[in-house]
Amino acid sequence: MPLDNPRSDFSAWYSEIILRAKIVDIRTPIKGSNVLMPNGYEIWEAIKNFMNMRFEETGHKNAYFPMFIPEEFLTRESEHFSGFVPEVAWVTHVGDKKLTNKVALRPTSETIMYYMYAQWIHSHADLPLKYNQWCNIIRWDTKETRPLLRDREFFWSEAHTCHPTFETAAAQVRESMEIYQSLFDALCLSYMVFKRPKHDTFPGAEYTIAYDAPLPNGKMLQIGTTHHLGNNFAKAFDVKFLDTDEETKYVYQTSYGISTRLIAAVLSLHGDDQGLILPPAFAPTQVVIVPITFKDKVEEIVQASRELAQIVRSWGYRVTVDDRDQYTPGWKYSEWEMQGVPIRLELGPRDLKNNAVMLVRRDTGDKLVVSRDDLQNQLQSNMEKISTDLKSRADETLTSITKEASTFEELSSIMNSSEQGLVATNWCANVSCADKIKEELSAGVLGERHDVEEEPTGNCVVCGEEGKSRIYVASSY
Repeated sequence: MPLDNPRSDFSAWYSEIILRAKIVDIRTPIKGSNVLMPNGYEIWEAIKNFMNMRFEETGHKNAYFPMFIPEEFLTRESEHFSGFVPEVAWVTHVGDKKLTNKVALRPTSETIMYYMYAQWIHSHADLPLKYNQWCNIIRWDTKETRPLLRDREFFWSEAHTCHPTFETAAAQVRESMEIYQSLFDALCLSYMVFKRPKHDTFPGAEYTIAYDAPLPNGKMLQIGTTHHLGNNFAKAFDVKFLDTDEETKYVYQTSYGISTRLIAAVLSLHGDDQGLILPPAFAPTQVVIVPITFKDKVEEIVQASRELAQIVRSWGYRVTVDDRDQYTPGWKYSEWEMQGVPIRLELGPRDLKNNAVMLVRRDTGDKLVVSRDDLQNQLQSNMEKISTDLKSRADETLTSITKEASTFEELSSIMNSSEQGLVATNWCANVSCADKIKEELSAGVLGERHDVEEEPTGNCVVCGEEGKSRIYVASSY
């Protein structure tokens, strides 16, 4: 069945597709704590598998830390804690008994992890320490929740590392950026890398690097962050080591993370009016085989489809045969297109007779009759072409929404339009000017480009004073 809402009506399209494509079901008793359905969970598992391979290559180890955080831990690093206070969910009772000291449900894991790091790190020989945790996070968001975009419970990866110097920690920041950008590129996403302004830096960090991807409605979505924490947390949790010069010093730390909102970016950026279009490497089903049966050929065609699936599976693809007899081929085409399966293979009596199969690309709808002898090559080349084309299309989306403004009136006109967009402009670095953008335009200063050096081209877009930096402004989830 076709979708009821076109992608141009992004909010309605998104709400419909996450349910109909079996990504998320929000019909739960607690708003913002949703069911990640099999298709959504398998995309997340594919992301985890990709990241775990990169983590192994770069010397990270996975571990798991408790989700219960003592209140006293959160107050040790007051700057960090204050940023989470409105969203922290607390355990205050066990049965009928009120706890003497309430316990937080993990809003983030710095405090519990660094408490343990202090037990483990004693010498320079213990460094670097590079641990990652895959876990769920609880943040009782006071704003309107949107599945995957803004949840109260979600999955994420958080890596936390310790190093002997500021410089070696900065090198770790660069390594994390390479890891994340390889993931985002594999997901065929388009994005920009920003250094967040000081007022929007992660609480307690020296600086924050963020990755922002465009959405079809002109808004931006933060899909990952990397933080250089300096030794602020080390001092709060007494994480020290004996250096080679026999002096005891505090470690320098980094942290970086991605979450299930990355799934939202993939769905939103690549989808169309028929539903999802998934990057082949991360699609739960990469190839669906639809038998085209006739009365006297049903069993033969279905059996041939199942045998073909075994062959395609042996080539390393995730394959499904849709041999349900209660649905027409056309209904099946629509259903699998909605779920974003990259390639559909159709097998009918004529194909069987000619030792061929019809190959259909989800992203373009292009059809190609392929000899069975050439099918493996065609699958590989078309999967690669789909990934390349998705990335190109995503880059075009980012280019199309990127605009410029030199005055507050121009900025207001863009941000108040239905398209909105990512606006390059100039800023004096005064927080009051950033506050005015936030309050009057419901937008934020994402920061300066970190991957490209840019100089200001004029005066501050808000106050008209000398521009100190070239910044980007957008509405974000």
